[in-house]
Amino acid sequence: MKPHVLIVDDSLTIRMDLRTLLTTGAGFVVTACETKALAQKVLKTRAFSLVILDVLLPDGDGLDLLREIRTSEDLARMPVILLSTEIEVRHRIHGLSMGADEYVGKPYDGSYLVHRAMELVSERSNARRAAEGGGSGLSGKKILVVDDSPTYRASLAHVLRQDGCDVIPAQSGEEALSLLSVEGVDCVIMDLLMPGMGGLEAARRIKQSSGTSHIPVVILTGHDDAATRAEGARIGVDDFVLKAPELTMLRSRLRGLFRNRPAPAAGGGGAAARRAGSSPDLPPPSSRAGSRARSVFPGAGSLFDQVVAVSGLSSVIGPSTIVRACRRAGIDPWSMSPEDLHRALPAIRETLRMFLSEEDSERGIAAISLLARDAASAAS
Repeated sequence: MKPHVLIVDDSLTIRMDLRTLLTTGAGFVVTACETKALAQKVLKTRAFSLVILDVLLPDGDGLDLLREIRTSEDLARMPVILLSTEIEVRHRIHGLSMGADEYVGKPYDGSYLVHRAMELVSERSNARRAAEGGGSGLSGKKILVVDDSPTYRASLAHVLRQDGCDVIPAQSGEEALSLLSVEGVDCVIMDLLMPGMGGLEAARRIKQSSGTSHIPVVILTGHDDAATRAEGARIGVDDFVLKAPELTMLRSRLRGLFRNRPAPAAGGGGAAARRAGSSPDLPPPSSRAGSRARSVFPGAGSLFDQVVAVSGLSSVIGPSTIVRACRRAGIDPWSMSPEDLHRALPAIRETLRMFLSEEDSERGIAAISLLARDAASAAS
């Protein structure tokens, strides 16, 4: 049976465009409606694999409908993609902390939206199959995987998704903290040694924050070092697992961790509670990389990828947002040169100010300017 997607947007043009993209590009069945009231009725008539929801609707706030979905016993685990124009984002981005699985800005990148829709539907389908088959004890868990090795990170994410997990990848301790400011997770798996902020320092910040201290943290280490374990125990690390290509031990320890861990009290921690609107007491992020959207953008290490990493934007919205800024400046992000980046700086600065504070946006543009100068020097 083909996945069924519900589109809620008051623009007929957008409804028609999304219907075409999702039916021809992904083979989905699509139902589209223009109001919150109609969407509420439709959601009671059949099950959907995904909802694509506009933030502003003619008869109400799309975030109110998102809140209803996340507090419904029948709909709570249904993936939701939020749509919003960049002008609205500064006041609407908190929708991510209310439980949206993805944010896509208008004008949207069609290929990226289809890719994320297929990815979210696939992850939900895998989780459902794992649950129906008795599962692995990990089904339905949202896990943040933090490792600076793209290969190991991808391998671990693949295995966990096969177990029915919803996996959020991150490549650094700094990015992990940034993601935790908008994503509720059930566990963090983190490499001990990473450039910049290491696993123990990131774990310390997670455990010291009132909003994230309840989250189990598992540290991956290449050596069983007593001193490191002792420091981890003092910080509050829940487990250490030897890092190896074979992931059987890690999966076993995760199952034991969740089996022995009491369920969070109502209104307490956990991914579900975070979806309801609580937010961690974390310091402002200084470096965030675009990991979740990287598969449909230039590869890791490209100039575009580096711009996203130093921009200060969340990995949830960073890649697609920088793409749109570059296009407004007439720059192709896929073949961007240092000179192109210099020309795109005004458009990028304008975009950063929509998402970040004045101080953070200026810090981001300064870092991007330095990146452009260094790239130009290296190319000369």
